[in-house]
Amino acid sequence: MKSRHLIIGTLAPLVSSSLCFADIKGKTDEAIAETEEASPAGADETGPNETGDEPEVPSSKEKSVLAKDIVQKNFSSIAIIEGDAGSGTGFIINEGDATRLYTAAHVIAGNKRLTVKNSDGRKFSKFGTFEVAGNSDLARIQLLEDFKSDITIAKHGTAKVSAPLLAIGNSGGAGVLTVIEGQAKALGPDSIEVSNQVIQGNSGGPIFSGETGELLGLVTHATAAREDIWAEGTEFEEVRRFATRLDRPIKWRTMKIGSFLQETERMETFNRNTRILYAISALHPTQEGLRLDTRVSESGPTILSIIEENKDVPAVSQLLDMNIELGDKRMRISENDLKKRFSRYYGGALLELNKDSKNFMPTSFSGYRQAEAKQALEWRTDAVNRVESATNNLR
Repeated sequence: MKSRHLIIGTLAPLVSSSLCFADIKGKTDEAIAETEEASPAGADETGPNETGDEPEVPSSKEKSVLAKDIVQKNFSSIAIIEGDAGSGTGFIINEGDATRLYTAAHVIAGNKRLTVKNSDGRKFSKFGTFEVAGNSDLARIQLLEDFKSDITIAKHGTAKVSAPLLAIGNSGGAGVLTVIEGQAKALGPDSIEVSNQVIQGNSGGPIFSGETGELLGLVTHATAAREDIWAEGTEFEEVRRFATRLDRPIKWRTMKIGSFLQETERMETFNRNTRILYAISALHPTQEGLRLDTRVSESGPTILSIIEENKDVPAVSQLLDMNIELGDKRMRISENDLKKRFSRYYGGALLELNKDSKNFMPTSFSGYRQAEAKQALEWRTDAVNRVESATNNLR
């Protein structure tokens, strides 16, 4: 069985999903610009010292003191983010003349209200330019308030496998910041796999080098344990946790915050209509009823369960009325006329439920959602084809 994301979720049209920012006024236009901003220049790999000997390994006591220093230095720059749809973590960085709040994009998404505060209880509410990373679960927003942060982003290529890491975040959304030690298990060009036992609420939180205290990454997601024969007896039987790397060049795209916040609702509505299309494509209209207990797929939900969830949709309420008429024997028409009536119904339902596909372009979504939007569009195309096939079968 393929692994699946535990934090971000999937967009399969038969399974609803939601993610997690705030009601920031006056920011409802479409995405307006794309900019590329480089992080500080890269650094050489650390090797043997000048004498040719390997660097000394710090003792456990020295590591404990260093971790304590890292926490004390940066603790007040880490933010607890709480919204009406979820909670997470962020952190504040001074970059040149700008002060920015960094977090995972999915922590921001889906919320209509937001509270941002640090461990000292200071609340932040004045925000400016909002940006999302090209294809990563990463966002930042300008903070229009004076704040001194000591967090520094590591030079490019600083992260190393097996190096100690410190994660600080709002574990479990409990409203307190916890410190979790671990190490870098694996590296990719954009991601770090970490052993730090981060959970829900840690998303958006910082990953510091346990050696230098520099910022290496930001917690994004976990994947479920694999259960296939290849993973049996290996470490991949366990949950795996990841952070997006910040010690790399990042391409930033400026968006209006309102456009970003609308993406969650837009995706949910699109997938809801796709589920309804799948449901009506599986109908078997007869003079006795519509057989609403039919499953949409072999292990999927029944038509009735999807219909019951969407009674407010005109195409669905019309279908329910037709089913009641058939059950009460009030629709006394021939089988041929019944097929004609349902053929017309399919046509009308298709026009109603598929009109949102006209302006549904994956490239119009923020980077981290483009792959999900592309998948959603592929599912929609399949659902439409199934409805059209069902229509042709009635002729």
